[in-house]
Amino acid sequence: MTYGALAAGQSSRTRRGERAEAWAFPLRVWVVHWLLVQIAATYAVRFGVPNAPSPPYGEMPPPLTGLAHWIVEPLRNWDGLWYRLIALEGYAGGAQSARAAFWPLYPGLMHAGSLATGWTVPVETIGYLVSNLAFLGALLIMYRLIALDYGDPAVARRALWAIALFPTAFFFSAVYTESLFLLLVVGALYLWRRDQPWLAGLVGIGAALCRSGGVFLILPFLVLLWDRHRTNRRDWWPEIIPATFPALGPAIFGAILHRDQGNWNAFIDVQAQWNRYSAPPWETLRCAIESCHHLGGEPDGASWGWLQTLWQHPSWATLTSTEWRIDAANSDVLELVVTLLFLGLAVIGLRMLPLYLSAWVWPGLLIPLLQPSEVHALMSMPRFVLVLFPLFIVLGALLRPLWLRVPAVIVSATLLVILTAQFALWYWVS
Repeated sequence: MTYGALAAGQSSRTRRGERAEAWAFPLRVWVVHWLLVQIAATYAVRFGVPNAPSPPYGEMPPPLTGLAHWIVEPLRNWDGLWYRLIALEGYAGGAQSARAAFWPLYPGLMHAGSLATGWTVPVETIGYLVSNLAFLGALLIMYRLIALDYGDPAVARRALWAIALFPTAFFFSAVYTESLFLLLVVGALYLWRRDQPWLAGLVGIGAALCRSGGVFLILPFLVLLWDRHRTNRRDWWPEIIPATFPALGPAIFGAILHRDQGNWNAFIDVQAQWNRYSAPPWETLRCAIESCHHLGGEPDGASWGWLQTLWQHPSWATLTSTEWRIDAANSDVLELVVTLLFLGLAVIGLRMLPLYLSAWVWPGLLIPLLQPSEVHALMSMPRFVLVLFPLFIVLGALLRPLWLRVPAVIVSATLLVILTAQFALWYWVS
C-alpha cells in the first residue's frame, strides 16, 4: 500500500468518525438533559407539596392517566395549559383574547398530532413529544452549525453542554415553544450557511409562526447576504426574497386572529392584558433591582429576603418549605442575574461571534428590556435567553478552563434540578 493510499484511508476514517460524533455527541447531551429534568419533575410530583395552580381561566383540566401522569403532567404547567387550550379550542371568543399571546405553530402541531392518533393521545402528550424531539433535533443541527462556523468540534461540544445544563433548560422538555423555536432558528441559519436560502426562508416562516421573535431572522439573513455579496447589489437578487420570508409569520397569525377574533393586531393589543408596557431599558433594569411591581409606582424595595433566609437557615427544610419557595418565586434575582450575564455575553460576543449570530442575539435581548412586565420587570428573561444559542458559544468559551468548567457544571445542573422541581410543583420560575 502506498503512503498516499494509507493517508487517504486515514482521512476517510477520520471523516467517518467526525460524522458519527456529530450524531452521537448531541444524543448523549440530550439524554443527560432529559434524565435530569424528567427525574426531578417526576420526583417532585410524587413526593412534593404543590402550590396553588394557575390554569387558564381558573379551570384545571383533568389529570392525565398512566405514565403520562408522571412524565408529562409535571411539565405541562403554566403556559403548557394555554397551549393545550388553544390546541383544543383555537383562538375564537372575545373573552378568550388572552390566547393571542401564544403563537399558532406549536398548538397547531399538538392539534394535528392528536388528530393523527384519533384523539387517543392527549394533546399535552403530543406537545411533550414535540418539545423533546425538537430539542434533540436542535442540538444535532446546532452542533453542525457551530462546527461549520468555527471548524472546531470542541467549541460545539462546550456550547451544547452549556445550553442543555443551563438552570432554566427544563423549558426545552416542557410543553413550551422553546425547543421547537430553537430547532427552527438553528435550522434556518444552518440552511442559509449551506447555501440553501429558499429552504432557509421557508423554515424562517415556521420560526415566525412559533414565536414573535422569529421575525428577527431577517437580520442574520441580511448579514449573510452582505457577507457574500457586499455592495454588489445585483447579486442580492433573488436571494433577498427568501430573506424577507419571516415577515410572513406575523401576517399569517394576524389573518388567523382576524378570522377568529376580528382583530388583526390582537397579538400586539394583548400585551397590555399580560401586564406588558413600554419603557427604556435602564428603567426596566431599575425596576428589576428595586422590585417595582406596578406601573408608575414607587419602588417596593428589593425582594431578596429569601436569600437571607437561606443564608441563615441552610437546610433541606428551608428549601422545601412553601413560604421560602413563594418568596423565591416572587423575587427578581434570577431574572436580573440572567439578564446581566447575557448582556455581558452579548458584548463579549461582538468580538467572538460571526456578525450574523450577533445580529440574531441583540434583538432577543433588547425587546424584552423595552417591554417589561408590571409583575416582574424582567419576567421570562431566563426563558427567553435559551433560544439565543450563540451566547452559549461564548459561555462555553469562557468556561474552557477545567477549574472553571467543573464547578460551573455542578452548580448549573443543581440549579436545573431545583428549578425543574419548582416548576413541576406550580411555583413560578422565570
